[in-house]
Amino acid sequence: MKKSLKAGLLGAALALGAVTVWEAGHYLVTSPAASLMAVEKPLTAFSVDPAWVRDGQPNFRSTETVRSPDGRTITGLWACDGPTTFEWRFGLDETVHLLEGRVEVTYLGRQFVIEPGDTATFHAGTTAVWHVPKYARKAYTLHHPGRLVLLWRRLFPTQTGGPAA
Repeated sequence: MKKSLKAGLLGAALALGAVTVWEAGHYLVTSPAASLMAVEKPLTAFSVDPAWVRDGQPNFRSTETVRSPDGRTITGLWACDGPTTFEWRFGLDETVHLLEGRVEVTYLGRQFVIEPGDTATFHAGTTAVWHVPKYARKAYTLHHPGRLVLLWRRLFPTQTGGPAA
C-alpha cells in the first residue's frame, strides 16, 4: 500500500476517533441526570392553528419530559379533552403510546383506533386526522429522522409510509 494512502487512512481514522470522543464527552456533560426520585411535570395548555380543528373545542395540554443533548429526540406527555376532531401535522417522526382514553385516526388513507396500551408511529411531513370522543392521554417520543431519511421518504413514499410526492 502506498505511503500516502496509509497516511490518509490513518488521518481519517484519527479524525473519526476524535469526533467520537468529542461526541461521547458532549453527551456525558449535557445529558440529563439519572432520576433519584419521581418528579411531577404538570401538563401546560397550548393551542394549535385554528384551521387544524375540524369539530369541537379541543383542550390540549402537554409537557416535555426530556430532550436528548443533540435535540433530535424529545419525550413527553400530551392530553386532549373532547369531543373533538382535528388535523395533526407531524413536523418530526412521532411514536405515541396511549395511556388513557381513545383516539380514532385517519392516516395515510387508513382508519384505525388507538386505545390504552396501543402504540402508533407517524412520519415527519405527514398529516393525520384525530377524533377524540372524550379524552386522550399519551406518552410521545419525537425524533428527527435526518435529511437522508426525509429525502428517501420523499422519493419513495409508498415504500416508507412517507408523505405523498
